Amino acid sequence: MEKSLIHSNELHFISKKRIHQAVEKMVESLDLAAGSTTGFNIYAVVESYFTDLEKRKEINQLLNLEQDVCEEIEAELGVYGE
Repeated sequence: MEKSLIHSNELHFISKKRIHQAVEKMVESLDLAAGSTTGFNIYAVVESYFTDLEKRKEINQLLNLEQDVCEEIEAELGVYGE
């Protein structure tokens, strides 16, 4: 059975618990001492990016990521698979 993938317009369907579990794995794999400290909270950033469309747009603007660029990157990485 093929796994159903979540696309960029469905990110808000991912539960906060799953987001935090994934960030925890990332923190561990990067050998970070913590995922959140004073002035740094990767959990909050990722949670906001996934669950709040307006925050996602703001973050993308800060990073100069336009919609077409994001779609090009997703296509290059094979996010949508064919």
